[in-house]
Amino acid sequence: MNACLRCKYLTNEDKCPLCGSETSENYRGLLIILDPINSEIAKKIKADCRGKYALSVK
Repeated sequence: MNACLRCKYLTNEDKCPLCGSETSENYRGLLIILDPINSEIAKKIKADCRGKYALSVK
């Protein structure tokens, strides 16, 4: 899996399907967002789509 350098979305692609940014294999942590509208954590990381996210990306 790769993590987007901008929005931290986890994907198997070289470019992020959400924002089009480059991705990196160097990330830490896993966060799964099921309900981005009501999730305080999703608001904190500015995630507006359901899915898997990295906690930090290098």
